[in-house]
Amino acid sequence: MKMTSKLIAAAMLAGTFSVAQAAPMDVFDLKTDSGADVFTDTLGEGSFYDNGASFAKLNDVDGTQDSAGAFLLFEFAGFANINNFGIYNLNDTSETLQVFSGVEGSGGRQVAFDLDAGTASTYYGTANIGSTFGFYLQRGDTTFYSDASLNGGVDMTRIFDVTGSQNGSFFGSSLIVAFEDLLDGDFDYNDLIVGISDVQAVPEPGTLALFGLGLLGLGMTRGRKSA
Repeated sequence: MKMTSKLIAAAMLAGTFSVAQAAPMDVFDLKTDSGADVFTDTLGEGSFYDNGASFAKLNDVDGTQDSAGAFLLFEFAGFANINNFGIYNLNDTSETLQVFSGVEGSGGRQVAFDLDAGTASTYYGTANIGSTFGFYLQRGDTTFYSDASLNGGVDMTRIFDVTGSQNGSFFGSSLIVAFEDLLDGDFDYNDLIVGISDVQAVPEPGTLALFGLGLLGLGMTRGRKSA
């Protein structure tokens, strides 16, 4: 019984620490550098929170022109002209695919997926990405990933699930991906904001591990009671 209690307590403690590291943020909390709202809830739909996701999974997987749309919405950064945005393979971060370059203004870009080959393609080329992928922001030799563990534990990205929203400023996006571009920055997550369509959010590995640990603890408790 003591072992089970410690296990559940450890899971709860780890979950508390995780929340403390990255408190929930609403997409309508995003601000420009002058303090104005980036997005406004013009339709009264309510909040769309960053749910702790680190990755995205392609929804359009019917085998016919599978694709995801990407729309560069805003950049409020001194490095705007040299920040590049793309997606990467979860199992091999050397496999990256650029979607936008820093010199581009706002606009759309299609990412085409060949699920049989496991590749994705844009104007910039083709890479082995798969149907579940992460996001990156690159500036010269510096790359920040949507997986905080690849940034030394620092969360450089907020991913907001806006699926089903009719807010026109989201341009039909499923997810809003917002990046901070400095490790010692202000963490306003407005340095690069991209809308992605035809995808769904995937929780970060740590969240899944904590959930699994909690289930394991409950299973051990039930086992002992049965015994």
